[in-house]
Amino acid sequence: MTPEATGTDQAVQEKNSLREKISAAGPEERERILQDTVRKEAADVLDQSALNADSNFLEQGLTSLKALELTRNLMALTDVEIPLVAIIEHPTPTQLARFIATTLDEGDGSA
Repeated sequence: MTPEATGTDQAVQEKNSLREKISAAGPEERERILQDTVRKEAADVLDQSALNADSNFLEQGLTSLKALELTRNLMALTDVEIPLVAIIEHPTPTQLARFIATTLDEGDGSA
């Protein structure tokens, strides 16, 4: 198996695992899982070791290209459509996680 295939398989497993955790979680736990995911993905995009839940993305150096990368990564993990403007309207991991959770709830018909 090639290293690329192994990386792809791992990404698919991570994505499926995250979706399973989200669908099995209650509202508060779902938001915590999403907040952890947003923090991790944002820290990766910003080349930081960690990101505080209330850190403002723009103050941390998020550029338009990095915002695009962040939204694409989060959309791939969650299957939620995240417009780029969501980064401006929800500029912290906590706020963006709430946006994603709300969008998921609306998609489930439970909101």
